[in-house]
Amino acid sequence: MSFYFNRASFKDQLSLLEQVEEWLSKVGLQIENTRFSEILDLNRLIIKHTEQGTLDFLINKYGSIKLWYAITEASLFIEIYEAFKKEKSHIHRRAKLKQMIGGPFYPWDENPKKNNIENRNTLFELETAAKFKLAGAKIKGFDDVDFIFKNTRFNVQCKKLHSLKNTKYNIDQAVQQFSKKMKKKKGLKGIIALSLDKVTEKETSILKVRSPNDIRPTLSKISNDFLNQHRKKWKDLLNINILGVILFVHIVAIIEEEPHDLLTTCRDIAFDIIPQKNFFQHNDYYLLKDLGLRMQNSD
Repeated sequence: MSFYFNRASFKDQLSLLEQVEEWLSKVGLQIENTRFSEILDLNRLIIKHTEQGTLDFLINKYGSIKLWYAITEASLFIEIYEAFKKEKSHIHRRAKLKQMIGGPFYPWDENPKKNNIENRNTLFELETAAKFKLAGAKIKGFDDVDFIFKNTRFNVQCKKLHSLKNTKYNIDQAVQQFSKKMKKKKGLKGIIALSLDKVTEKETSILKVRSPNDIRPTLSKISNDFLNQHRKKWKDLLNINILGVILFVHIVAIIEEEPHDLLTTCRDIAFDIIPQKNFFQHNDYYLLKDLGLRMQNSD
């Protein structure tokens, strides 16, 4: 598992977020009146109220869920920027960037008839791509994520879970989508990435703790409970080229500090390797283990 705790001050984070704004503008994207611009404005307010020691007022005014999205998605925009800022502009990546900054602020305002349900799915796909790139993989495409690691081609199918009841359905969909791609590319290996944020019920709350160490057990419990309950849904897949399932969990927390409390975002990534350490898939097991360790060390 990989635990990430954002220790950066909000001034530093805002500075990076403004660099993201400049980067997006340079690739020709309109920032004004997007979900990104609203998140940028909220992060400016967070700095103001943090310095004034009035975070409770801000939470009461906007609600914990709005700040949850403002803080969590700001950190994701920054990570994506850090991973891809030196890459040459590419039409498919540009289209993905345009999609990730748009859409309604709240998920419950998403409407298929308005064609605005894919924005957060795209953000998750780019977060996943950024994480693999920062771990040393070479990103080759965004359907959902294509990369090369140790001369092996991978395709990642990304799914944001909205209900635990639909876990099996999402796994089956990911398997079908990967299998179609595998028919066209011999030797392709697969990974399924799952976002658990919607099913943890942590989006509506901000955890208050005394130290970052108090956050780790909460995140670990979420991942471990999910694995214990659902691991069997992918352990016996007929397609042995799907090598692992990776889980993403985010939490926003207030850490009690002097002179002011620290409002921050934390993330846990759990990587479940499907092949066993047997002769039949010995190489696949150690390939995924190496990739998992590099992802852990990149946080």
